[in-house]
Amino acid sequence: MQPFKLGHRPALDGLRGLAIVMVLLSHMPNLALNGGFYGVDLFFVLSGFLITSLLLEEWRATGAISLKAFYLRRALRLLPALIVVLIVVVVLSAWKDPPAQAASMRKTALITLLYAVNWFKAYDALPNEILSPAWSLSIEEQFYLLWPLLLVTLLRLGASRRAVAGVVIALLLGSAAARAALWSPDDAGVHRVFFGTDTHADGLLAGVLAALLMEWGGGPGTPVMGRAVNWSAHLFLGFLAVFLKGWPFDRWLLQAGYLPMNLASALLVVCLVTSPWPALRLLFECAPMVWIGRVSYGIYLWHIVVFWMLGRLGLGLGWGYWPAAVACTFALAALSYYALERPLLRLKRRFERVRAS
Repeated sequence: MQPFKLGHRPALDGLRGLAIVMVLLSHMPNLALNGGFYGVDLFFVLSGFLITSLLLEEWRATGAISLKAFYLRRALRLLPALIVVLIVVVVLSAWKDPPAQAASMRKTALITLLYAVNWFKAYDALPNEILSPAWSLSIEEQFYLLWPLLLVTLLRLGASRRAVAGVVIALLLGSAAARAALWSPDDAGVHRVFFGTDTHADGLLAGVLAALLMEWGGGPGTPVMGRAVNWSAHLFLGFLAVFLKGWPFDRWLLQAGYLPMNLASALLVVCLVTSPWPALRLLFECAPMVWIGRVSYGIYLWHIVVFWMLGRLGLGLGWGYWPAAVACTFALAALSYYALERPLLRLKRRFERVRAS
């Protein structure tokens, strides 16, 4: 059996595109599509899958994993665009806001740069809420810091496949169990379990588990399994269409719903990298969705900031406000991608020990 090699998968860009569209829909007023917040968790599952796949490919090819090179690649990918956004926010706040509010924005920008927003949100201590969407970036960065260390440790100790999978499953179930145990109906309890890294890590770990499955040849290897995976993926997408009416702080979701949804998302990823049926290819490999996925990091960074900036600049556009805000977000995201992120991606390849296709 040929070893799994990730390479470039346009369908995964398309999945990013779906995720960011869901996030945008959740922030649109009067649409009542609050369930779009789950797009963030799609990003989590995808991140766990991609990072683990690349680390395992490096281990298989070289017998080692360079954590220094990994962290440099992550920094080049994530930090420059974030720093630009934070500079813009701080400067605009200093210009348009009262001194106390501008000071709170500077503190929040520093917290964002240190990738700690989620913990400040967990305990309702974030000085300024404008940058609160960076909570998800904080959780991902904490994952990037901790998971490679744990994976390298397990591999260097010669842990068996069963042992590695057991550790990941234990952490995944532990995160879901902690979320259910710590949940309480008051705002403090809800925020703690929603924004805490320990209680919101099962999506990332579900992606890790899917990557381990693919690396070890556990993907759908028969037509029957392929059909089962495809049907599951189609059903899950149908569920998400209905779930758009949901709300992130529902008790059933925080105590029991997140885990099966994250596992279903991991199954969707496995489907997209093996043999998706034509309907899935049509959705996830169409050029507009793939492009949106490629610039999705910039869209996520800029969309709330743009909405806030337009308000601060007094640009009330009536019924055209939200279309203009979205258009401005896409324009800034495209500028960020082509002028900053893509050139740095070329530089990032200098630190790739296994050349990506």
